[in-house]
Amino acid sequence: MLARSFLLAGLLLTGCGSGIDDPGPTVFAASSLTDVLPALAEAWSEQSGTEPILVFGGSNHLAAQLHDGAPADAFLTADPGLIPVGVVDVHFASNHLVLAVPAGNPAQVTGPDDLGRDDLRVAVCAAEVPCGRATHALGLPLSPDTEEISVRAVVTRLVLDEADVGIVYATDVLVVEGIDEVPGTDLTSAGVEYRAAPLTAAGNRFVDFLISDAALGILRNHGFSE
Repeated sequence: MLARSFLLAGLLLTGCGSGIDDPGPTVFAASSLTDVLPALAEAWSEQSGTEPILVFGGSNHLAAQLHDGAPADAFLTADPGLIPVGVVDVHFASNHLVLAVPAGNPAQVTGPDDLGRDDLRVAVCAAEVPCGRATHALGLPLSPDTEEISVRAVVTRLVLDEADVGIVYATDVLVVEGIDEVPGTDLTSAGVEYRAAPLTAAGNRFVDFLISDAALGILRNHGFSE
């Protein structure tokens, strides 16, 4: 599915689709959209005939790139406070947190109360990023061993068995091999709302697509809600 790749300012950019040479919008997107956005971009390519360039990273780091003048047509984030002043953004999806463990749950985590166990390596998102703010808002007995700059960094810790338990998005456990959700610990009260901010006319067209019925169907198939 991925036709080409680039590096810009230390971030991975991927053009989605196949056989499309006309460059489409450059989209900066939160790392928690890594799995669904290529599918959305492919649908956009079929509709528009242009191939988006996707840039994934922690929302605050992407916002810093934009502030420093990095070219982008749209910014997708779960942190509305990072959207440039004066830009009218729209809601396009929601997500929520779950308690996740390496596949098989080797540390026998049973629920949120285990987050206070001294013998567990706990990984969470840093408080300055959306998944971290939602995590800390839960009021759980947190004593994290590592606080990561993005939810995908927490996922990586779990996959590599560098953490015994972590708090990630529900969509992560649906698509990432090597991690499981702890049964009965769905943290639905800790939700995040994704906003799409168009920065150019091309970005506006892409954002319009994100709130279409076709895009909503793709988002639902990947575990996101309205």
